[in-house]
Amino acid sequence: MKDQHFVVIGNGPAGNEAALTLRNNARDARITLISKETGGCYRPHLLPSYISGKLTEENLYVFAPSSYKDLGIKLRSGQEVVDLNLETREIYLDHREIIKFEGLIISLGGKPRIPENLEVFSDLMLSLKTMHDAKLWLEKLECAETVLMIGGDLTSLSFTRQLLEMDKKIYFALNEEAFWPMRFSRTLHDDVSERLSRKGVTVLDYSRIKSMNSLTRGGVEVHTEHETVCADIVGAFFGLVPDVAFLATSGLKIDRGILVDEYLNTGFEGVYATGDCAQVYHPEINDYWISIGHDNAVALGKSAALNLIGEKIKAEPECIFNVDGFCVNSSWWVEF
Repeated sequence: MKDQHFVVIGNGPAGNEAALTLRNNARDARITLISKETGGCYRPHLLPSYISGKLTEENLYVFAPSSYKDLGIKLRSGQEVVDLNLETREIYLDHREIIKFEGLIISLGGKPRIPENLEVFSDLMLSLKTMHDAKLWLEKLECAETVLMIGGDLTSLSFTRQLLEMDKKIYFALNEEAFWPMRFSRTLHDDVSERLSRKGVTVLDYSRIKSMNSLTRGGVEVHTEHETVCADIVGAFFGLVPDVAFLATSGLKIDRGILVDEYLNTGFEGVYATGDCAQVYHPEINDYWISIGHDNAVALGKSAALNLIGEKIKAEPECIFNVDGFCVNSSWWVEF
């Protein structure tokens, strides 16, 4: 393994754990960690606590950039991978640099999903995936009293708890686009709606968002099929979609994300995918499942790294919920 070059693409929870695991178990290998975001690795699931003031920015970070150098991991921060050649085992960066590798772990994570019918209103809504997003929320919340949350993913419920503690008035629009990647059902809607209402959230009647427009005095006016709501901030929380579009011609098998076997291998020797961007095969259910949540991502990152260096560790979630064809390792709605 001496002088082998292992590359990890993505420095979220899964990618960071993969790089650290490689360093601890392949001490003679060269390890490069490529991150589209600048800076080190932080815990994105704690961004709501950062916004509410419970966590400082410093405490949000797992690793500062200098920490990687101390461990012998080369961090390529603020650099984006734009193409991948699996035959020549080369990675292409946005500034045209080419990086060769012997082993590769793809941990690209996801990007906020905006349903097609709401894309035209993207500029009127805030998402919460990155530190940059969190700082936009902080800026807006300074003079905001009301927030309309649209969606129903893990982050939205966690963030709603924090906003309530900040004495914000919360409206929540649950509709057929909520709970991604799970299928919407009226039973699931009613369960989440009841939980939100018990916390003091005003849940809008089951309806589609018809239009939005900015108000001259500030804020956004949102029209549903049944009512009109004015809010200082509108948050879009429809889950994440794997950030893998640029890999469409790479030869990797891609459905919602990158299809991998139960060992997280992509079908190419020495090439693995993990975290939010992977769909993992489970032989017992003869289907693929997807991982949601920080702890699941860390576990998958570690497994991918160990398998890259010769282990045979199956990615076995503690539980899988099969809902209308989507196999999901998460139950976030019952934790609110």
